[in-house]
Amino acid sequence: MKASSGDQGSPPCFLRFPRPVRVVSGAEAELKCVVLGEPPPVVVWEKGGQQLAASERLSFPADGAEHGLLLTAALPTDAGVYVCRARNAAGEAYAAAAVTVLEPPASDPELQPAERPLPSPGSGEGAPVFLTGPRSQWVLRGAEVVLTCRAGGLPEPTLYWEKDGMALDEVWDSSHFALQPGRAEDGPGASLALRILAARLPDSGVYVCHARNAHGHAQAGALLQVHQPPESPPADPDEAPAPVVEPLKCAPKTFWVNEGKHAKFRCYVMGKPEPEIEWHWEGRPLLPDRRRLMYRDRDGGFVLKVLYCQAKDRGLYVCAARNSAGQTLSAVQLHVKEPRLRFTRPLQDVEGREHGIAVLECKVPNSRIPTAWFREDQRLLPCRKYEQIEEGTVRRLIIHRLKADDDGIYLCEMRGRVRTVANVTVKGPILKRLPRKLDVLEGENAVLLVETLEAGVEGRWSRDGEELPVICQSSSGHMHALVLPGVTREDAGEVTFSLGNSRTTTLLRVKCVKHSPPGPPILAEMFKGHKNTVLLTWKPPEPAPETPFIYRLERQEVGSEDWIQCFSIEKAGAVEVPGDCVPSEGDYRFRICTVSGHGRSPHVVFHGSAHLVPTARLVAGLEDVQVYDGEDAVFSLDLSTIIQGTWFLNGEELKSNEPEGQVEPGALRYRIEQKGLQHRLILHAVKHQDSGALVGFSCPGVQDSAALTIQESPVHILSPQDRVSLTFTTSERVVLTCELSRVDFPATWYKDGQKVEESELLVVKMDGRKHRLILPEAKVQDSGEFECRTEGVSAFFGVTVQDPPVHIVDPREHVFVHAITSECVMLACEVDREDAPVRWYKDGQEVEESDFVVLENEGPHRRLVLPATQPSDGGEFQCVAGDECAYFTVTITDVSSWIVYPSGKVYVAAVRLERVVLTCELCRPWAEVRWTKDGEEVVESPALLLQKEDTVRRLVLPAVQLEDSGEYLCEIDDESASFTVTVTEPPVRIIYPRDEVTLIAVTLECVVLMCELSREDAPVRWYKDGLEVEESEALVLERDGPRCRLVLPAAQPEDGGEFVCDAGDDSAFFTVTVTEPPVQFLALETTPSPLCVAPGEPVVLSCELSRAGAPVVWSHNGRPVQEGEGLELHAEGPRRVLCIQAAGPAHAGLYTCQSGAAPGAPSLSFTVQVAEPPVRVVAPEAAQTRVRSTPGGDLELVVHLSGPGGPVRWYKDGERLASQGRVQLEQAGARQVLRVQGARSGDAGEYLCDAPQDSRIFLVSVEEPLLVKLVSELTPLTVHEGDDATFRCEVSPPDADVTWLRNGAVVTPGPQRQSCCSYGGCRMCGQRKARMCVSKWRQAEWVQRGPCAGCEVGSPCPTTLACPWPRMGTSTASSSMVSYWPTRAPTAARATTIAPWPGSA
Repeated sequence: MKASSGDQGSPPCFLRFPRPVRVVSGAEAELKCVVLGEPPPVVVWEKGGQQLAASERLSFPADGAEHGLLLTAALPTDAGVYVCRARNAAGEAYAAAAVTVLEPPASDPELQPAERPLPSPGSGEGAPVFLTGPRSQWVLRGAEVVLTCRAGGLPEPTLYWEKDGMALDEVWDSSHFALQPGRAEDGPGASLALRILAARLPDSGVYVCHARNAHGHAQAGALLQVHQPPESPPADPDEAPAPVVEPLKCAPKTFWVNEGKHAKFRCYVMGKPEPEIEWHWEGRPLLPDRRRLMYRDRDGGFVLKVLYCQAKDRGLYVCAARNSAGQTLSAVQLHVKEPRLRFTRPLQDVEGREHGIAVLECKVPNSRIPTAWFREDQRLLPCRKYEQIEEGTVRRLIIHRLKADDDGIYLCEMRGRVRTVANVTVKGPILKRLPRKLDVLEGENAVLLVETLEAGVEGRWSRDGEELPVICQSSSGHMHALVLPGVTREDAGEVTFSLGNSRTTTLLRVKCVKHSPPGPPILAEMFKGHKNTVLLTWKPPEPAPETPFIYRLERQEVGSEDWIQCFSIEKAGAVEVPGDCVPSEGDYRFRICTVSGHGRSPHVVFHGSAHLVPTARLVAGLEDVQVYDGEDAVFSLDLSTIIQGTWFLNGEELKSNEPEGQVEPGALRYRIEQKGLQHRLILHAVKHQDSGALVGFSCPGVQDSAALTIQESPVHILSPQDRVSLTFTTSERVVLTCELSRVDFPATWYKDGQKVEESELLVVKMDGRKHRLILPEAKVQDSGEFECRTEGVSAFFGVTVQDPPVHIVDPREHVFVHAITSECVMLACEVDREDAPVRWYKDGQEVEESDFVVLENEGPHRRLVLPATQPSDGGEFQCVAGDECAYFTVTITDVSSWIVYPSGKVYVAAVRLERVVLTCELCRPWAEVRWTKDGEEVVESPALLLQKEDTVRRLVLPAVQLEDSGEYLCEIDDESASFTVTVTEPPVRIIYPRDEVTLIAVTLECVVLMCELSREDAPVRWYKDGLEVEESEALVLERDGPRCRLVLPAAQPEDGGEFVCDAGDDSAFFTVTVTEPPVQFLALETTPSPLCVAPGEPVVLSCELSRAGAPVVWSHNGRPVQEGEGLELHAEGPRRVLCIQAAGPAHAGLYTCQSGAAPGAPSLSFTVQVAEPPVRVVAPEAAQTRVRSTPGGDLELVVHLSGPGGPVRWYKDGERLASQGRVQLEQAGARQVLRVQGARSGDAGEYLCDAPQDSRIFLVSVEEPLLVKLVSELTPLTVHEGDDATFRCEVSPPDADVTWLRNGAVVTPGPQRQSCCSYGGCRMCGQRKARMCVSKWRQAEWVQRGPCAGCEVGSPCPTTLACPWPRMGTSTASSSMVSYWPTRAPTAARATTIAPWPGSA
């Protein structure tokens, strides 16, 4: 059954091939390769077709996927091709490399050893090795810099330089760089110098020299720092220094930072020549220090980082960039936001000597405020190194045993991350220490700098305790540099610079760079032009991978799911796959991918498939086999493909359907095997009569044969091949075995050259090929050299019989003994054998028995006794028994008192329920003490324990209570140790919240501030904006065990502020902001539908808001609405109303009511549509009008419409008229005119003006005009003031045009009080409320009172003047002349106004 692709895994694949190696005879040669596969492949090394086995000179180191072959003391015979073969269940792969062993050059006998030139260090391994590396330098701007390096190797390596990871030709401005190759006479190896003329500030960086040849690569680096020359001081000390930068031309940016936080400024500048960067603060140049870091990031930007900002750091920061072409500036104003709660007295910078102490002290506003100490970002816990003291509001940190790494920034922090910062300077041999840690990406350069107090001193660089190579170290004056170019993960660790007893350490961390796998090959094509072969072509991926890569080609038989690796190719192009590469005949598909150290690309499948047939050929044929009588004969051959074959023996076919067979009963037995491409025939235990047998193999395309030769076998030793060394203990059974090549062949045993004799204590046996010598119970005297000898060959055994090892039973651990002068001290040691010897040592010298030292043996017990000890008897004692040792440390104290510790009074401060231990150490372990509390002896109980351990006496209070406070004494004789115990309630701590809480609520929302305490009974106080709050209906205080709450049931904007829950020893801070709820429109589920009104109708738009006082803004088509012009705006509580008194076309459009003027505020829109009014005829009013025209004159018919643009049609006697000839149709706004030029009699008739909603008829007659005459004339008229005055006259014809005159002036009807009208031929002019008038006539009006008596309705009739207005006040009489002036017939009448009598009606 064929395994699925998931079970089969992936075949082996070489990610890195072994490279050829050239070494000198006697040197070390190593081949390495990296191979992957699933499951992990088994890797073997071969040479000359034979698998290699490990030996003293040959080993096969392996580390994960990396496999190697290490050959020590290489010989010329070791030269050749070595093959690394990898196999797993999914397939097989192999790679090969050649090893060349060169003869060492003959030495010149005339040269002395000191004068003989040293061989190139790289000649042995082939890879380059630096003989001298570049040295780090610190120079001033304008100085000339020369960096030199020299490297050896075989062949001679190629050298090149890089700056900050870039080739010199890639550096932005490298015109002043010059390379100078070395000369042969300068020394062995290759050298290359880099000369920098007139160094500039941007030239600072890491310069790396690379050496490369065919066998490897090496690199060495150096640091170059270019500094600005110091400026000379002004001649006049009172003179102000000149500004270092130009004044800013625009306002700087603003940056805010909370106190204690970091501020980071970044400036990116480009220019040629590369600009020089300077940072300034408040007009003064900035230099890097502990809290101001200046560096260049990976993107090329210049960075200034201010750590732990304080109020004094605020100000203007300027980045000034200069080059020969000019200067540019970038500025930012830094503001530091100070916290509300501040330290009463902040920390101050301190200095201390190395190995001394430093004390930092500050004050907090409240003694119950907890604090924490930090060294930069590392929390400091109380210990012997960092002693932390709290005395009221004073917080003190004492740093003991100062060292160089204690130099740095220290912080004291209160709740809310309120910090105070100070610098601690440690004076010692090291002025500038290493950073705490350094993070470097893999492949980048790591640079570490140290500045020392004295110049020219020699320091030592190490990593994890191992010294670093000198090639990467440099010193110049006070500066010491360590440059590690192209770091790898192996470079990570703890790097230390040591100078005498002073040292500084950093943690170097190398971060791996995440790489992307390579891209897939492109343009993959398949060609099947040749028989039984297929040609595959492809192009490299685009873009090409940056790291070395190979192509992996795989095949798949059509119908199968498994892809099998064919082989790997290093170069793109074409490859021909023959049928021999497939295991069986079939159709095959192919795919290819790119593989590098960063991974594998997606596969690219070649289009189509190819039919391939494997053809067998002989790879390794049969060879004649010569064996000894009775041995197995093995015939094998290798084919190019997996195929079945047939074996023959003397022309007779051997059956292969059974694992083992027999030619004929009782004859030769055989076994046939096939493993992959290899076929084997094994003939078991051949006899002499089988000599000359012919073995043959046959398969399609291959036939081969070989002969079998049998020799009489000489005796030789099969095992052991080498001398055997054996070690036994007494009474143990010893068996020595020697196996010969022939059965039942005699052999003789010898011991120390003498033939042995059998006895009960020495037995000799022979069992077929094996000869044995047996010692049933070995003794020490049985040790010696044993030999099994037969016909010139021997096997040797070295036998050593020892007594069993001695073991120490007691003590198993180091014993410490304390004694006082003249006291007897006994050291006891117990061994597991009574007769075992032991030896005693003191301080490394063996102890001899004397009056002062007694050695005792009692069975398994061994004792060393010091009867009367003296201080000089103290020391380190050892009891040595065989390979084991027992250790004793004896301390003899010449004391004048019993109590060793404490020497003074001890004060113990504890909180309730805490464990308290009072310890008293005595000089003698058997001494008895008495414990008292406040003068009374204590009694042991579960709440008070008395413990005794050697010389230590303890009083333990497991859970101390308040009543346990007092003075405790540990008394012995006349001495005592005093302990004052003070027990207090534990400080109240706030468990929740740990940080400041910010709450934002809206009006009327319920706000709950909760604080959880460490004790249920702890009292708390609530404060708002610094004032203690009082409970009310609007503010409720609640308590539930350890939880305290402040509740605002219906929060108002004025309730916002800063709340503090003060629990005495701790506080919690809350910031509450109450905002008005957003204004919303109520009761609107859908958008209002459009409102359609007729012209002149009123329109009311209304909406309701969620808040009565909220302002709104009305707009019409996007423009604000102003009151007036027929628009009214009202506010009725939460309702907002817009009224349009009479809608017109201009009022149509989109009306929007928005709550407030802020963008995005809620709004409501209304659509108002005003219908167009129907177009009607305004004048003439009558449906029919008679028009008379004179022949030859122009006939003009005029119609006024209610609106402009109304379409009308003109008809004459039912026929539509058009504007042509004498007929002209005109339109001017709402005025429609029909004009007939040169009227004729035929133009008379009925004319119709047809509008969409109205029409007018004109009856036109064309005839000569009639003579106008007056039928009746005007008569004088006298009226009372206030009465109506009406003038009447009659004309003929009735339609004649008339003109009214008053005092010679034309009377015009209109806003005045005159009114003229006509009824047939009757013409009337009237004045309403006649009044005395001196200079003007206010108004007159014609009023028709009805027809005169005897006249018919509709006929011309005279009318009377009537004045219906009431009389007015008394006035002088006046009169005026009213004239009626019809055409050609004028008439006149006088009107007289009489003032009424007083009191008249």
